[in-house]
Amino acid sequence: MFEAQRLWRDRPFKFGEAFRYQYVISREQENIPAFNAWSGQSWNVFSGKDLPVTTLFDVNGIQIGRLLGIAVGPEGLIGGDEARLPLDSGTPGFWDGFERFLTDVAGRYGFLLEVNGTARFYTDPVGMIGCVHDPEGRRVAASPLLVLQRPVVANPKYDFDIIEKHGGKISLFHTVDAHVRRLNPNFYLDLDRFEEIRFWPRDEDFSVAPQDVLATYDEISARASFNIGEIARVHRAALPVSGGQDSRLLLAFSKPHLGRIDQVYTHINNYATRRDAVIGGALCDRLDAPHEAHDRREFSLPRWEVKQSERFFNMTLGVKAALPKEYSNGAVTGVKDGSVILRGHQTDLLRAVYVFRPKEFWHEPDWQIARLLIVPRNMFNDDVAERFRPDFQAWQATLPENAREKAADFMFLEIYYNATVGAMFPALWRNFYISPFNSRRLISLSLKFDEAVRRQSHPVFDLVERFCPELSSVPYDFELHADVALINDRAHCDEATAARVDATRQRLEAYRMSRNGV
Repeated sequence: MFEAQRLWRDRPFKFGEAFRYQYVISREQENIPAFNAWSGQSWNVFSGKDLPVTTLFDVNGIQIGRLLGIAVGPEGLIGGDEARLPLDSGTPGFWDGFERFLTDVAGRYGFLLEVNGTARFYTDPVGMIGCVHDPEGRRVAASPLLVLQRPVVANPKYDFDIIEKHGGKISLFHTVDAHVRRLNPNFYLDLDRFEEIRFWPRDEDFSVAPQDVLATYDEISARASFNIGEIARVHRAALPVSGGQDSRLLLAFSKPHLGRIDQVYTHINNYATRRDAVIGGALCDRLDAPHEAHDRREFSLPRWEVKQSERFFNMTLGVKAALPKEYSNGAVTGVKDGSVILRGHQTDLLRAVYVFRPKEFWHEPDWQIARLLIVPRNMFNDDVAERFRPDFQAWQATLPENAREKAADFMFLEIYYNATVGAMFPALWRNFYISPFNSRRLISLSLKFDEAVRRQSHPVFDLVERFCPELSSVPYDFELHADVALINDRAHCDEATAARVDATRQRLEAYRMSRNGV
């Protein structure tokens, strides 16, 4: 029996609801309530009732494994009961070919492959699917309590009161258990030896010449938009919008597919998100798309239901932590149950949000450890830095040369996101959260731009203007007047955004001239 089953105190059928998007991989025939079972050559998959699972075949029709989650390949969504990959499992170069193929796959997913006596598990670029492994029990799962068949051995590096009461994070590939490890998402797990082996980045060039900037923008837009369209074609999709940059970028990429997106919405939890709702509504107006504002005052939950959600979350996450606001105040119920929610996340790279210091400081671990929010910033001290410095330096040593040129970004991708959305998304049971920007190709394209340019958000402004100019003249949250009603005054909006829009258009014109050799 798994530890999650042993500790479960709610009605048995609720277990299947709480863990509906999680999974277990094991050599054994496990018994997990409301989970589906899939037998492999040596490894079996047990999936929550609403986690998509696709049986995979090679070009010759030979079964090679299973896909867990939602993945969009270069030719479209890899889904349904069965899918064929453009690879020959009988050739010596199969694994290399698969890893190259995986570069272009976007979404939230895991690939379990069993080929020629070798078994491996690969995940999406930030481990959004959730992946922890227990080398002693020889199991892989989406969360700690679903991988263990024994009581948790508390990880001595962490103060769990800080996690529960102050929002601390379990990071650097640790979990709540001292012996269970979270997989680095750009390593695969060799299931025969339970050994992690890096496979990405490969030979990517993280730089771009001025004459190639527009082509890079166009590839980013085309790929991201294609991914959104493929997800919305098959799944009921919902898109949150706000006054920030990432959701506007996703909305711009979604423009050709808005007719397929079921809900475009904003949760209102406080004053800041009320401004988000006003801006989100204005953005949708520019595209003639309906917008929903989900005000917490209209979605309140009875206390027993909030308490139940807290219990669920502690189990699905594997550690006691604060329930997300939209779950505790009921705003999440404004989104239809089971919808696939499109999130930005990796679009943050276009703003270099974690590059706080110049490159000459990237080898120094302490400021980066502080940014991982293992403890709140005001609680970070030399003791915390010393405790986690060896883990951080061990990770740094695994980076290939091209990744070291973007080391701060890779810290954000492989450590921070893996520890946050990689733990959180599988734990949220009401909807399936996914980033259509979450592919190694889109990450590589985003990292081509210099940090100084990204820190000024130039790629975001340029992409919105180039792909969906209707949205450029809507003020961002940092531009909108305190009187939010002015969002309906077109003259005010034009004035508030004029400097940014003019600079963006001049920049794009300079790139056009450079491309044309002028």
